[in-house]
Amino acid sequence: MESLNQFVKRLTVNHLPAAVHNHSYFINNIPADITIENNRQWIASVISGLLSTVAGHAKNTCIRLSAKKCGNTIVFLIQESGNTNSYAMASDLRQAYLLAEKIGGCLSVSVPVMSNTTISFSFPNLPAVAA
Repeated sequence: MESLNQFVKRLTVNHLPAAVHNHSYFINNIPADITIENNRQWIASVISGLLSTVAGHAKNTCIRLSAKKCGNTIVFLIQESGNTNSYAMASDLRQAYLLAEKIGGCLSVSVPVMSNTTISFSFPNLPAVAA
């Protein structure tokens, strides 16, 4: 089974040109032991939307990707501290927010310090039930 680290690594390849165009880059710090048990296509859509938005808005920065598992929930984090309009970026995340809700997930954007943005996507990670 593919780890979340590998899963996200595949997705970042599609958004690397936009990041490079904005003089930014991705660092994947997701632990190799976290796997996705279910809803892979929906999760890919949400994460891809997040990566697209951040890569398009973040300028001159490192975009850090991390995750942690809390029981049956995975929390995926994107952190950037570049020159970006965090509020415009948050507005562009509307579609990803709606998709996250459809799978029982939650998306939040935090700007604790100006020019530091953290996007958190938490989602249930329950194994598929055999019918």
